[in-house]
Amino acid sequence: MSPPRTDDPGDASTDDASDGGVPPGYPERGGIDVFDSLLLRQPIADGETAAVWELLAAWADDHRDGDVRTLLPVDGVTLVTLFLDDGGFGRTDGADRDPGRGDALLWYVEVVDADADAWRTPDATVRDASPLFEAGLADLLAGEPTVHAGGRDGHRYVTHVTNPRRRERYADVVGRSLVAPVVGDELPIPVAIVSLALRPGATSALVARAIDLVNWLKRFDRVQSWARDETDTVEAEAMYTESLLLETVGDRQVVHYYMETEDMDRLFEAFYESDDWEARLSERLFRRVLADPAAFLEPALETDCEVLIHAVDPERP
Repeated sequence: MSPPRTDDPGDASTDDASDGGVPPGYPERGGIDVFDSLLLRQPIADGETAAVWELLAAWADDHRDGDVRTLLPVDGVTLVTLFLDDGGFGRTDGADRDPGRGDALLWYVEVVDADADAWRTPDATVRDASPLFEAGLADLLAGEPTVHAGGRDGHRYVTHVTNPRRRERYADVVGRSLVAPVVGDELPIPVAIVSLALRPGATSALVARAIDLVNWLKRFDRVQSWARDETDTVEAEAMYTESLLLETVGDRQVVHYYMETEDMDRLFEAFYESDDWEARLSERLFRRVLADPAAFLEPALETDCEVLIHAVDPERP
């Protein structure tokens, strides 16, 4: 529920994991724009959706004690959520689903640095690294994958927010690194992905220009240092992770919004009870620019895609 903010991705890292459990190369803590994120949509072959569902359920059930390094062992990966997209992701015409588009496996991946070599070719990296493909997933996918990330094919990075205390909070609430078999189970915490269309025409164009300006301002140290610790609202909402990505689709912009939170009711209560100027400003902005503000601003937020597997690094900041 946070407005666009900025941060310094060049946070200092520790030399070992003994001080607070932070691994080498990781930032010491979370905050605003400390991490990066991307979405990878892999089409499922016709008629194979049930087989994908069953494969992931069986794999997750066999790896109940695993974590994100079990699911995607690539340096710098801190969080992965696998969704089943049955045509709802990215819709802009008011319809819930697009059966003609086909089903897909949607990967949400949080990384320390999206500019690392591994993420120049996300599909190849995921296919080469994840044991799901050796387990048979490769035979169930077909068609060209789509990468949704800042700077790619009409995409604009907006912001990525992490609660500086999410590691401790997650351990207290969930207790396990890999929430599995998730497929068919109820998650102990809400995780959602939703695509929100902006009003077409001038509104979408204005928002796109505003995001470009914010991203330009992020280059300045003073802006970065001002925004770094603006996480009071995130803490009050018990939000763990929040990511916004803007994509140009036709004559409008679409916000792809991901969230991992401790409690959906608490999130909305804290958001509307807060007198923080950022919370109130963000509410006004969303009501003005979203084509359907209620879909985002009225509880509870409904995910566009079914969560299949949710895995984290237990040492993530």
